[in-house]
Amino acid sequence: MLPPFSGGVALINRRVQYATMKAPLLAACLCCALIVILSSSGCTTNTKDQEYYDNWVAAEPDNAEAWCIRGMYYNDNYGQYAEAMESCNRALELDPGYGLAWYLKGVILTNMNMTGEAAPCFENATRYDPGLAKSVQAVAGNTR
Repeated sequence: MLPPFSGGVALINRRVQYATMKAPLLAACLCCALIVILSSSGCTTNTKDQEYYDNWVAAEPDNAEAWCIRGMYYNDNYGQYAEAMESCNRALELDPGYGLAWYLKGVILTNMNMTGEAAPCFENATRYDPGLAKSVQAVAGNTR
């Protein structure tokens, strides 16, 4: 069994510092923010790679958190937005009230320049996890 991801809300709020950056740097900032989340939580080290996250969801296919973290990894390390979105959608199928997964979906859509589609995701993120409000504002405020 792989270790659970912890501290997502507190770690994700670190990306508020990027609130003053504008659109050309936005995708880079979003990726950096998710990398910070993963590395600060111990989810990424030199020994954890794509196979690690693929194995995690294979071992725990009903673990929404595992799917969400896998989605973060694909979004950040490969820019494979379709694969990241698939993982995120699976997390939301398992737990429709998972605020961090809604936030990730909004970030992925923003990275794909689909800001209109991202807005409802960010709304759901703050509905299910009010602690994400500042992070959502930092991302959504830069897409306007």
